[in-house]
Order: sequence, then C-alpha cells, then structure tokens
Amino acid sequence: MDTMTKSRLFRLWLVLGSAFMILLIIVYWDNMGTAHFSLHTALSRPHALKPFPSPDSAPGDVFTSSLETWESFVREKQGPLLGKRVEQPSLPASSKPVLGNLEESVRGYDWSSHAAQQSPDPDGRQAERRSVLREFCANTSFVFPTKERSFDDIPSYELNHLIVDDRHGVIYCYVPKVACTNWKRVMIVLSQSLSGQGAPYRDPLDIPREYVHNSSTHLTFNKFWRRYGKFSRHLMKIKLKKYTKFLFVRDPFVRLISAFRSKFELENEEFYQKFAVPMLKRYSNHTSLPASVSEAFSAGLKVSFANFIQYLLDPHTEKLAPFNEHWRQAHRLCHPCQIDYDFVGKLETLDQDAAQLLRLLKVDSLLRFPPSYRNRTASSWEEGWFAKIPLAWRQQLYKLYEADFVLFGYPKPENLLRD
Repeated sequence: MDTMTKSRLFRLWLVLGSAFMILLIIVYWDNMGTAHFSLHTALSRPHALKPFPSPDSAPGDVFTSSLETWESFVREKQGPLLGKRVEQPSLPASSKPVLGNLEESVRGYDWSSHAAQQSPDPDGRQAERRSVLREFCANTSFVFPTKERSFDDIPSYELNHLIVDDRHGVIYCYVPKVACTNWKRVMIVLSQSLSGQGAPYRDPLDIPREYVHNSSTHLTFNKFWRRYGKFSRHLMKIKLKKYTKFLFVRDPFVRLISAFRSKFELENEEFYQKFAVPMLKRYSNHTSLPASVSEAFSAGLKVSFANFIQYLLDPHTEKLAPFNEHWRQAHRLCHPCQIDYDFVGKLETLDQDAAQLLRLLKVDSLLRFPPSYRNRTASSWEEGWFAKIPLAWRQQLYKLYEADFVLFGYPKPENLLRD
C-alpha cells in the first residue's frame, strides 16, 4: 500500500473518529449533561425544585455552567461565522409608566395593590389546567391546523415568542394582551439582559416600556440558528427538557376586544398605516383616507369593531400574511401540543398565578410581579361588544379561535353563538 493511500485512509479514520466523538458527546449530554439541574415545577414532576443562585453570584455560576460548556463547544465547532451574544444597551432607569387619561382608560392599567382572594388549592388548579391541555392535545377527534406536527416541523420564525433565561432555567412564551409587558420585564430582571445606570435592573417597573418590546432585548428560540447553526434545534430540545416553561392566556374573545381597543381606539401610527387603512378601504368603502392617524381621528375615521371582525374572518387576510401577534391564536404563538408547559397561568387569576409561579421558581425573594396589572376589558363586556355583530360572524369567529377556548379550558360562549 503506497504512502498516498495510507494518508487518505488515516484522514478518513480521523474524520470518522471525530464525528463519532461528537455524537457521543451529544448523546451523553442529552441523557446526563444537565440531569442534576432539572428545573420543573412540583406540579408536573416528582422531584423538587433546586434553589437558584443568589443575585450577587456571577451569571450561570450554578445553574448554567454545564449548558454554557456545551454551548461554548458548539460555538467553537461552528467557527467564526457564528453570531455572538447581543450586547444590550445601557439604559437610564425610569419610573412607572406615565399614561394619559385616554390611554389609562383603554389600556386598563391599575397600579394599586389588590388583596386577591387565594384559591384553596392552587396546585390542584394548575394540575387541572395542564391535564385539560394534555387531554385535548392527545384527543384524535379534536383537530385543528398544526396540531399534528412535531416540534421539528415548527419553523424557527414561529418560535420568536419563546423567551429564554439561562441564568435560572426558565422559558416564557408570551401572548400579547395577556400582561406580557410585565412578564417580559420580569424575564429581563431574571436574565439581567438590560442595565440601568450601570447595573442590571432589579425592579421590573423601572424598565422603560420601549425597551421591553425591543426584540434585541430578549434571547428567543428563533435566534438560536444564528448563534448555534445546525446544533440549534438540539439545544432547544435540551432546554425544553431541562428548563421550566410557562405561559399566560386569557379568554380568547376578551383578548380580541382588548387588542382592538389598544390598537385601534388609541392613535397608533403603525397600526393605522398597516391595518386600519386597508380595513377602512376594504370594509367601509373609503377610497381616500388621511395620511396620518391623528388626521383620521380628527375626522372621525376609525376602524369599527365590526370592521375588525370582518378582517379576521376574511380568507384574504391570512393569504397575505399570518395574523398579527396581538390577535393570533395563543396556540399558534406557543405550540402547547408540541411543548409540555409546566405552568399555565391565566389573566383572570393573574395575582394568584403570578405569586404562585414566582414561589415555584424560587425567585419570589428577588422580585415581585408588578402590582395587579389589570385590564378592565372584562368578560362581562362580551355581549355588549358583540351585540351588533351578526350571529353567523360570531359563529365563524368561534371556530377560528375554538382551539384556544378548548385547550385552555375556557367555556364556549353559548350566549353569543345562538339567537
């Protein structure tokens, strides 16, 4: 055997050996690497929660050391083209949001303290919510689009609502119009991803609203491909297995009313240009409209709730683009049949659920959920809002949001769906 042949064989064995070692590392990590760091709530797992590192400890000192070792290995293998961590801007601290009377009324903020009546069995309530979710995800007779696909089938751009906190091993799927602004603030405090006056924020309400919804502020699953390349999906699965996952939902029809009020009853230039103008032209036969939202409001030109419902039911809408996140169905944002959530909170029981979740995460000594964010769009308003909406439209709208009603245990609004 000549020297060239031997050299080729040696290189081949070297490549095969390296690939085998990488495979062994991946398999070992998946089964053993962070097993002792598992962080799931006592509601869904037999083992107890482990305490988090103190606020003064360095990032990842306790919980994420093994994961960071693995991620460093992945970054090294991916080479110099792999994206680096996004550095967050240093921001000045701010006080609680200052809102005008109209915005206060429409958005429904309430910063006062409320002594919420405690449920006698919050653990049982959580167990029931998760049981309902699992039952209908497994029920073959209950079908809706995307239900049967696997996690691997979900494109990365649909994972942009899953916010990851590696410091404490938490994943939060945010649903707009369900107190997500303040839950995002909580995630920023936990992950220490933003600084004010040279130090990470400790009070959620000190974080300016404009940075809370800035996509660069949060590490989300859709950013993994840029950071980890071909290893990204595997890392997502590791974190979904080891981290505590939670989401908050609300009555689907009430959420729609809330979205309509905040986006079309307030002067919002972006939503006026992108949504209100097409709605007014298509459903109200306006051929010429003011150039700005302030001019439109001054002229009394506003999208009606009926226009909004027409837009949601119009097949043309989804052909152009997926629903905006403020009215996209919660199951399309958070994929509850592909992701086994450990905690399902509801806006209707926000005070109790928030306190319970922070205790279960063992971070209740580090921060409190901002006091009683309450949106005054109540379920009792449904009949008034839908009074002038034709019955056939209401029935179609229910079918459009039925999966959210069923999966998250909200009763079918029979009073709206019959004469």
